[in-house]
Amino acid sequence: MLLRNSLWHLSGSALPALVALATVPLMIRGLGLEGFGVVTLITSVVGYFGVLDANLSAGSIKFLAEHHARQDHRRFAETFWFGAGFYSLLGLIGGLLLLAFAESVLDHLFKVSPTLRADALLGLQIAALGFALLQIQNYLLVVPQALQRFDRSASGEAFFGVLVNLVSAVVAIRGGGVSGVLGARVLVSMLNLLWLVWLMRQLAIPLQPCLPRAEVWRALANFSAHSWLSRSASMLHQYADKLIVGALAGPVALALYTVPSQLATRILGLTYRLAAVIYPRVSALAATGEQHQLRVLYLDATRILTFLNCAVLGMIAITGEHFLAEWVGPEFVTLGYPVLLLVTLGLLADSLTTLPSLVNDGLGHPKISGRFAIARGLLGVAMVWIGTSMNGIIGAAGAHLLCSVLMTILFLSYVHGRTVPASLSETLRLCWAPSVYVCGTALLLMLPLRFSLPVSFAGLMWLSGISGFTLLLAGWFFIARVEERAVLLSFTRRLIPRASR
Repeated sequence: MLLRNSLWHLSGSALPALVALATVPLMIRGLGLEGFGVVTLITSVVGYFGVLDANLSAGSIKFLAEHHARQDHRRFAETFWFGAGFYSLLGLIGGLLLLAFAESVLDHLFKVSPTLRADALLGLQIAALGFALLQIQNYLLVVPQALQRFDRSASGEAFFGVLVNLVSAVVAIRGGGVSGVLGARVLVSMLNLLWLVWLMRQLAIPLQPCLPRAEVWRALANFSAHSWLSRSASMLHQYADKLIVGALAGPVALALYTVPSQLATRILGLTYRLAAVIYPRVSALAATGEQHQLRVLYLDATRILTFLNCAVLGMIAITGEHFLAEWVGPEFVTLGYPVLLLVTLGLLADSLTTLPSLVNDGLGHPKISGRFAIARGLLGVAMVWIGTSMNGIIGAAGAHLLCSVLMTILFLSYVHGRTVPASLSETLRLCWAPSVYVCGTALLLMLPLRFSLPVSFAGLMWLSGISGFTLLLAGWFFIARVEERAVLLSFTRRLIPRASR
């Protein structure tokens, strides 16, 4: 069931991610480099307003999954309505604050040319409404995920994820400007919210409105208070480098930095979707005391995910120069490809902490992952600031890599054998070492091909096809087990009839 849910969860973001990457050149063409950089900055600022979020969504997934496993409908409803009320209030407060301080934020954080200032200000004000809607939308999405109904949540995510990227590109090309693009995204968010309300009714979940008892909201608030540290650090990690580059080097440099880093982060985000389904599963197993199955689950998931992350990021590194040249133009390659390589290596180090963090939190220890995440976020901000000041966007990417490697080593050494149900040496021997060895060998075989093919569309297609097929064969025969291959084949057979209808 876990592998099937992982594949459904992946399908919910795979198509939107591909469409998002495909529409970046259209966005740049329609908005210009500065306009594209301004949209990125506004998105980062709105993301930072999420620091108001106490991360009740993470706690809600954990407790909703546990209450569902125990068939405790009363606590399930109380947990849901406490979170729904919290996120409604959060959206209102955050949206009003962003609206009130929009002009101050624009003047102090953005280096915008006078011709774009009015459009950027209107876009930031529109984004305030988007922030309010997004809080409720994201919370409603946790309910089907807590029930491990990733097939239903993924279908909506795929549709609206594709829609928001296509609409944004069309508005940009037709001259809608920064405010037009952000306004279109808010409209799609409204439609998504209405669909989620409909989905809740279709799932027939017993959610009669009720006031939560003290024991319910205290347990949720206590867990979420610690996991808030991880969320805050995640926002530092996700947005700080862009804000720093934008503030120190301007929107044009930010666009040159964002485009290659966005390529790596969006593609790696697909494999994170595979891992995320383990969180409600861990909570459910912990609630029923199945410790041995927890350990087996962690080791199997780590083996598969490590190989996938290495394969995905290795493909990005090998094909990156060809892809950037064809995707956004040769002018991005000189500075963009070194940034892409450095960011890719940093993301590979970060990816090793994904499953340990999810298992650690699912077993009720968010304080540990939260403290490490905060340390990583604060250290990363300081290092990226220094790196950007010294060597521009290359320095920012290099600082990100150094921080990622250091904090990953410290975190993995601490949690294994303590809160994660496997030792560090066991995980290294059974999961990380074989996955990295198999993937690394396959990628090394592709290096002569990478340097012999021309930097052209045909070269990109040949390099991507041969490298992808080689990695697929390596994973199929040396990483996946017989029963895992059977699940993949079954899932593929189910998709083929749907696609042919």
